[in-house]
Formats: sequence, C-alpha cells, structure tokens
Amino acid sequence: MPNLHFLARTGLVAVPLAFALIAPQTTYAQAGFKLREAANPVTGLYVVGALGPSQGNDDTASLTRATAAVGVPNNTVVESKRFTGSVGVGYRFNEYWGIEGGFVDIGRLELNASGTGEFFGRSKMRGGQFALMGYLPATDTLSFFVKFGGVWARTNYEDNFGGSDSSNSLRSYWGLGLQSHFNRNLFGRLEFLRYGNIGSTASGQTSFNHYMLGVGYLLD
Repeated sequence: MPNLHFLARTGLVAVPLAFALIAPQTTYAQAGFKLREAANPVTGLYVVGALGPSQGNDDTASLTRATAAVGVPNNTVVESKRFTGSVGVGYRFNEYWGIEGGFVDIGRLELNASGTGEFFGRSKMRGGQFALMGYLPATDTLSFFVKFGGVWARTNYEDNFGGSDSSNSLRSYWGLGLQSHFNRNLFGRLEFLRYGNIGSTASGQTSFNHYMLGVGYLLD
C-alpha cells in the first residue's frame, strides 16, 4: 500500500512545478518563441539534471536472510523512500524524436528486523542509463514525452551478519512526463520513471518509482 505521507510530500512539490511549467505558455508565445518554428527548430545537444523522491518495493531476499539470522522477526521496518537524482546529456533530432543517456542513483533499501537478535541490511542501486525519447508537442513551448531504454545497474548489498554482495545487471526502464521551454535554451521537466527488477541474489529483485523535477539547457 502506498505511503500516504510520502505521496503527499511528493505532491506538494510536483503540483506547483506542474503549474509553473504550464501556466506561462501564453507569455512565452507572446514573446515570439515557438518550439515548432520550422525556420528555427529546437534541436541539438543538451544537458539535463533531475532530483526527486525514489520509492522501492519490499526487500524480500534480505527479509529471508533476516529470518535465517534472528528467527521470525517480531518487528520489521523496511525503508525504501529517499531523494535521489540523475544527470545526463541528450540530443533532440527534431520536434518528435531524441536520445538521452547519463548516470542515475536508482535508490536504496534498508531493512531493520528484530527477533532473537537485531538484523540490519542495506542495498544501494545506481548506474548508467540510455533511452529513446518520443515527444508530442502540445503548444508552442510545451511537450509531452515518453522514454524507453535500458539501465546498467550496480547493486551493492551488506548486512550486519557479514553478508555482502556486488553485482551488475542490465534492465529496462521507461518514463513519461512534461517538458516546457522557458526560452529557446532553458527548459524544465516533470517526469515519472519506472525501473523494474533491479538487484541481486542477495538483495532481491526490486522495482523503483521515481518522481522527478528537472532542468535542462540546450547547447546551441
């Protein structure tokens, strides 16, 4: 079941940004800037960065380890919500298509369990990613977008009973969102990302949802 406090905090940030992305469209259009202007298309190389909450699923493999170490836990706390970020570069070929790649801190899972003793396990996931971008212009300066690609994820696991593991895995991910140009070069983003089956034998396979706020700059 979703953590309502976590979703509420996310909404307090996401809703004002969504308004900020959409509301100024008339002003930008009046200033003469048009995303779809044939004579001066917004294409080329850009840099982009994003920050936002990451939420993962239960760390089942780590829970199995905890049960083996301390018996059936009397109390279990799984913490999978934290702020994370990404940086990347991309190239927009035209108003509809582009590519993008970079580095992402996917997320972290922490398990605290108490039984005949105390167990603590932690998994960290991060790596490089690459995606094909599809854009659908909605106004002269606002576009919807979808992305689909792969992430080369590095998972590091450790617990207080001497367990440790590091492994790499190639997994797919996808996302969707809004992108608004404040002028020809500067743009903002609001996006949702889904990373599936990230992890290792020790940490377990985990899916992550990212709710990201980003800013980018087109390099003319």
